[in-house]
Amino acid sequence: MTHSCFPVIEYDVDLQVAWPPCHGGSTLAVSDGARYRKMLDDFNAISAARPYLNHCTIACAVGAQVFGTTVQDLRTRPNRDVLATRQKVMAFTKVVTGASYHQIARSFDIDHSAVIRACARHELSIRLVLGKTV
Repeated sequence: MTHSCFPVIEYDVDLQVAWPPCHGGSTLAVSDGARYRKMLDDFNAISAARPYLNHCTIACAVGAQVFGTTVQDLRTRPNRDVLATRQKVMAFTKVVTGASYHQIARSFDIDHSAVIRACARHELSIRLVLGKTV
């Protein structure tokens, strides 16, 4: 009998680690590491140029652009086509801004419990890619 802790392992050349980790973390697509780094670069550039803008809004817009969707699609609740993208962008927002779940939820027009689930699923892998401490 196989355990759920032994999935097919993908090797991410950007991270130099095997994914998914056996502690129940999320899987990380090979291209997501590069996307998160691009999002961080864009987020830092916009935040520095326009410090008066809401950081959650900036992260949402940058995430939509990098993942090839629109902010409106990320904020539309029943759109299952962008569910994974929405979760990744919400977790990215939590990592780079340190905002509360409620603040992020308001930016995405969604319930804060959805943000909690998204962060539980993707936050660790984003922190590993970006080198952010927990």
